[in-house]
Amino acid sequence: MLEKIWTGTAVSEGVAHAVVHVLKDQFDEPDEDKITPEMADAEMTRLHAALEVTRREIEELQRVMDGEQGSAESEIFETHLLILQDSTILKQTEKMVREKLVCVDWAYYKLMCKHMDALRGLSDAYLRERFLDIKDVTHRVMRHLRGELLQHPMFDQPVIVVAHDLTPSDTVQLDRSKVLGFAVETGSAVSHAAIIARSLAIPAVVKLHGICDELHSGDSVLLDGEGGRLILNPSADTLARYRTREEQAERREDVFQEDRHEPAVTLCGGTICVGANAEFVDEVDIVQDSGAEEVGLFRTEFLHLENPDATEDELAQAYGRVVRSLAPKRVVFRTLDLGGDKIDERLAVEPEPNPFLGWRGIRLSLGRLDLFKRQIRALLRAAAHGRAGIMFPMVSGVQEVLDAKAVLNECAEELAAEGFDVPEEVEVGAMIEIPSAALSADMIAAEVDFLSLGTNDLIQYTIAVDRLNDRVAGLYQPTHPAVLRLIGMSVSAARAAGIRIGMCGEMASDLTLTPLMIGLGLNELSVATTQIARVKHAVRRLSVAECEELALEAQKCTSPAEILALSRAVAERCYPELFE
Repeated sequence: MLEKIWTGTAVSEGVAHAVVHVLKDQFDEPDEDKITPEMADAEMTRLHAALEVTRREIEELQRVMDGEQGSAESEIFETHLLILQDSTILKQTEKMVREKLVCVDWAYYKLMCKHMDALRGLSDAYLRERFLDIKDVTHRVMRHLRGELLQHPMFDQPVIVVAHDLTPSDTVQLDRSKVLGFAVETGSAVSHAAIIARSLAIPAVVKLHGICDELHSGDSVLLDGEGGRLILNPSADTLARYRTREEQAERREDVFQEDRHEPAVTLCGGTICVGANAEFVDEVDIVQDSGAEEVGLFRTEFLHLENPDATEDELAQAYGRVVRSLAPKRVVFRTLDLGGDKIDERLAVEPEPNPFLGWRGIRLSLGRLDLFKRQIRALLRAAAHGRAGIMFPMVSGVQEVLDAKAVLNECAEELAAEGFDVPEEVEVGAMIEIPSAALSADMIAAEVDFLSLGTNDLIQYTIAVDRLNDRVAGLYQPTHPAVLRLIGMSVSAARAAGIRIGMCGEMASDLTLTPLMIGLGLNELSVATTQIARVKHAVRRLSVAECEELALEAQKCTSPAEILALSRAVAERCYPELFE
């Protein structure tokens, strides 16, 4: 078989060679393949097998989510099981297969679409919900008929996941221990697929247009997370060439890793705290081994998406495990940053025309106090086991910080009254990722113990550019003068208030920008675990005075490209070995 190569955008380094597992998100209409009369029994056997697997899948979801007897979620899955086991649909499908001699995929799909069409667009809310129920069940059955797993794919062998888009919800359903890489049709360097890949230290390539249509689960591929290539049916020569290149890269990386546990101290004696970004409890060993001095950002929404109905006790146990495992290191937990592209369908009561400007982050938490208090109580209980900070995302101004702190204080008082061991002081911080927050950073700084710059959203909202939209991707410029001014304002506000400020966005991981970030006054950088050794290596070869001079020069520039070139020049001169 001949090789075929797709070229996209490399977003997480490394090389992986494995079979493909395709996650298709579209509701495909199967081909109307003809069969012989002798094949009818086998086709019906396939359908019964898919229905049985789907039944077990739904019952497992029902068991996981049935935290309370008679819950709404339990009733939803009861409805799904009734639709799945409808004998009329089964009889009609078999009749169509045997009389029209068509494959069971097409027959089942057509019958379910007929039912959906009858309910689609009706004004009655209950009947509209039944349309969604039928669609969900049909989607599950069709994926099992074509050999794909929908919920919690448990792979028998290591795989490279191929998808049109990989949402946070998709990610938490994967058996991550078997995933060797991500190949995605859409996305960017700051999409969640890229961020998760870097967190898991696996290669990822995005913008590989058309791969979902041309690849099939089981195909053999090689994923090049540095060159941005996906190679179908790699030849023996290709594999040998990549194996040699990978061995050379590993030898170079070993040099950077040798002193990863040592502090990051500049040439002039300034200390830069280099921490890790994390998402999952099972990352604690990776964080410990990485050389991280703290966890500057623990994204709690991924735990929520894994188990939306987790009780306070379960959350406290999960958070507590992270704090205990990493003690005495500090762990900063970001409260739920749901919304945008991290959607819990049960909280999305109705579609939002622009979810990134809608009900997300601290807005959602303050609007769902039951959910917020459950999380805050769990975090406070976990804080008794070590150093923990609590950080509020997507604040647009000081009032949201005050409201969130009031909830936190209320939870602390409740827990103390109930006899729980609650630390007298837990560090409270706010994310600066909306321009209005940066512009009012002095007011926010007066109410918190630290600030953290979330540059992925700060860039997106400042320049009004969707970071995942190919048409405007070129406008997503971290070195835009407006972005740098907002960073500078936030640093100045923190310094004036006597509190610390760090950066946990992807800018902190960009080695070409490390001199500029230090020059702007940042001395805390939280990055992907795979970048910690490299960022520390870079810091040790920089002078704060030279970085400050660079920042002053950059602030005179009007062009993002010119600012990037200035910072890159310093980086390549001071640590050229990191760019080989």
